[in-house]
Order: sequence, then C-alpha cells, then structure tokens
Amino acid sequence: MNRIVSALALAALSLAMPLASPVAAQEAPALPPALVQNYDPAPAMWKLADEDTTIYLLGTVHLLPEGFRWRNPQLDAIVGEVEELVLESSDADAAASIAALDGKFLRLLESRPPTSAQLAPAARSKWRRLVEQQGLFFEEVDRLPLVVALMGFGMGGEETGLSSYEYGVETVLEAEFAASGRPVSSIEDTGRVMMSLYRIDDNLLLRDLERDLIRWDGRSASMFLGLGETSGEDNDWELEHAWARGELQETIDLGMSDTKAGVAFHRALLTNRNRRWATWLEDRLDEPGTILVAVGAAHFEGNDSVLVRLQELGLVAERLN
Repeated sequence: MNRIVSALALAALSLAMPLASPVAAQEAPALPPALVQNYDPAPAMWKLADEDTTIYLLGTVHLLPEGFRWRNPQLDAIVGEVEELVLESSDADAAASIAALDGKFLRLLESRPPTSAQLAPAARSKWRRLVEQQGLFFEEVDRLPLVVALMGFGMGGEETGLSSYEYGVETVLEAEFAASGRPVSSIEDTGRVMMSLYRIDDNLLLRDLERDLIRWDGRSASMFLGLGETSGEDNDWELEHAWARGELQETIDLGMSDTKAGVAFHRALLTNRNRRWATWLEDRLDEPGTILVAVGAAHFEGNDSVLVRLQELGLVAERLN
C-alpha cells in the first residue's frame, strides 16, 4: 500500500522545496485494459454507533485514475445522510497546521547536516544523480531528513501515470460536502504527523542508502522507490481493484520491511495515528449526530489497525459490506 504515503510526501516536500515545474494540461489518457472493472465497487465500510451517534468509516485511496469507479448506492446513501465529513485533514486544516509549525521545521532542517555530507565519497555523486532522476531539486532534497526525502521519490513534483489527487476519494468527497454546505473537519493535526516523520533518525537509513548507492548502476532507480511510489502506466492496479472490491490486507508493507527505519516509519505513519484516531472516535461517540470518517484504507488493515485499537477500547465497528 505504498500510495498511502503520497499525500504526506507532497506535504513534506513542500515545506522545504519548490516542486518541479508543472506540465502543460493534457487530455485524460485512455484507460488501459487493466483498469477495466468487471465488478460492482464496494470499498470496505464500517459503522460505529451508540444510542444517539452514528459514525461511518470508509477506507480510501488518495490518488485514483479518472473514470475509476468506487461509488455505489449504499455509499451514496450514506454520503447523502451524514451531517459532516471527517478526513485525515481537510485542505484548509492541513495548510494551517503546517504553517503553524513552519519555524520548527526550518530549524530542524537548518540543524541537520546535508545527506551528501554524511555519505561516503563513493556514494555522493550517485546520491545527486538519484535525486535529479526524480525531477527534484538536489540542494533542497539534500537538506531533508532521509525518510521524508525518500517518500518523495517517484513523484517528481507531479502525480505520475494516470492517478491523480483530483480523482482521489477525499478530493471528490470534500468538494461534494463543500457544495452542499456541510462541514468538513479533520481527525488529526497534519503538522504533528509531519514532525514525527522529520524526527526519524537519519542513522536508521543512512548506511543502507550508502550501500545501495555504491552498488547502484546509475540507471533504474526502482530499488530506491519503496516509499512514495506512485501509479504508472505499467501498474497492474491490483491494489486499486482490491480496495474497490472491499478486500482487506492482513499485513501492511510500507516499503522498508522490518528494518529499524521501517519500524520507526510504520510507527509514525500507522501505529501511533491509529491509536490516536481510535481515542478520537471513542470521544466522538459522546457527541450526537451522524458523520462519515474517510481515511486511508491501510488504517483499517493489519494487526494494529484502527479497528484493532477500537476493540482494545471495548468498541466494535460493524462491517457494512
């Protein structure tokens, strides 16, 4: 589920660097045969409720191709029924949260030695080549904490391939709720999440990166794209189809396996957030009303999911489909 990191990746990069120049607008490309959906979509949904509060939970995908179907009558009825949409962070809240911490982010960047200065001489020129292959600005990426820098790899400042935020679930729903005059709010503070990623120790990744750079032939960067990898036209779209069919993964791989860096990344991106969200949901049951919480699908998968954290609090979310 590497695409769950994509929204945070662009936010992370935007704190410290300008993105690559946007490309000219083009007509939407024709969908490849692998995107044809011969099934009725039914993304996984749950209901958490008490006597006066109903919370619908929807797992989402942040980037999708134009024309990829994920709506159905059940979901449309829920969207029409609820009084409020809750996202990981609304556009407005995310911008305000990151802006409020801008000074702290800059101080962290200024106190950090550039990655190139921490690498062995044999790896430095390849590090520059790797960054520039991604269409990113080397001097800016070189300043970023390694986890944040690697999250942006494969993105090049623009969505690649067919997937786009424009057609992602949150973008579509936020526009729909705004048009109907219903509130859109946030379940978390994006700046807090970004700060946790900025604080992951470079040393957990540095030697592995250095080793891989020395071994690298300087051509294909695929071995470095475990984080932040976006959909391309050669994508088999299995993740998107599985999500649209409502299938859940038993384990979550964010691209760094069981390394110390991978454990820290998983903790920051999933474990800690899922625990906070479960507490938020428990508290929200004390407030009457009907809401839809739409957050990344991976937060409902694995052995430390939001659903597991809710069970630890004595709450059970009912699967609807």
